[in-house]
Amino acid sequence: MFNRIATAFTLAIVCVAPAAAHDLAVPVEHAEVIRLPAEASAIVVGNPAIADALVHDGRTLVVTGRLQGRTNVIAIDRVGRIIYERDIVVSNPVAGQVALFRGPNQSTLSCGAVCDEIPRVGGDVERTEALSDQQRSRLSTADMAMSGDAPQ
Repeated sequence: MFNRIATAFTLAIVCVAPAAAHDLAVPVEHAEVIRLPAEASAIVVGNPAIADALVHDGRTLVVTGRLQGRTNVIAIDRVGRIIYERDIVVSNPVAGQVALFRGPNQSTLSCGAVCDEIPRVGGDVERTEALSDQQRSRLSTADMAMSGDAPQ
């Protein structure tokens, strides 16, 4: 009797332990492509503020990390069966990035040949707003150039 209980307990641990190893790790502001086993008709994300997911062609799921945290994604087929389910762990990418602290204020730098400051959730509010305004201005200028309305 004891051997059966011990065997059942061991099997339960072995079956549950790999589940944590199968989390999908996605860095903030990055995307991962997942091939689904069947065509999905609906995608559900536990917390869309942490990650976003969309079906590209029915069998291709694209998951994008938004904010640091943990959530899950579920893909459902047309008859309501779950065809894919996975936990998503969104983390801050650290390769090529530096956090700069000035008292209570934090700035994030993305570094290649040169380090550039990037807006990040949790960063210094004034600097983040200024960087976001600059980014919007650049996108607006690019949009005008694409439409042929660029200033001469």
